[in-house]
Amino acid sequence: MVSKSWRDRLTYAAMSAFLAWHTAAMVITPAPNASRAVQAVRAPFEPYLGLFRLDARWDFFAPYIEMESQFRYVVEDKDGAQHPFRPTEGLNWFHPTFIWSWALSEAVVWYPETYTDSVAVYLCRKHAALYPVAVTMLEAEVRYFTPEDQLAGKHPTDPEFVTENNVKRVECPGS
Repeated sequence: MVSKSWRDRLTYAAMSAFLAWHTAAMVITPAPNASRAVQAVRAPFEPYLGLFRLDARWDFFAPYIEMESQFRYVVEDKDGAQHPFRPTEGLNWFHPTFIWSWALSEAVVWYPETYTDSVAVYLCRKHAALYPVAVTMLEAEVRYFTPEDQLAGKHPTDPEFVTENNVKRVECPGS
């Protein structure tokens, strides 16, 4: 009976320490990185904040929400027709498929020299029914979108707010 009581206390202490750590991280995270003191206090929390994507700028409560770039790709078939795809469009944010698609997108957009060739092979296999010849990977940058634009019935992914940049065109193996 003594060991169970000791184990319960240890569990309670560990949970309390985690709660204190997490609370401190959430209080420190939005502080501006202007001073060395803030950077020094924040340094031990960086791996934790990065792992769970909790790292945010000081203005994360502000009304303007910055949209990140989006990954898109175009599959070119043997007849020359182009088939555009947006991997994360229509996916549930809480489903693992969205997370994997988002991770794939970040890999291609942030580290194209490392990942585009292997991602292209994957996409060629995924769309084998189209008889792909090449895959062109694109980064769609979303420009500033205001509340007035929303009230006017516009959408952040409308062509007037999006600029597509060619990341890389890769020939499909065996085409």
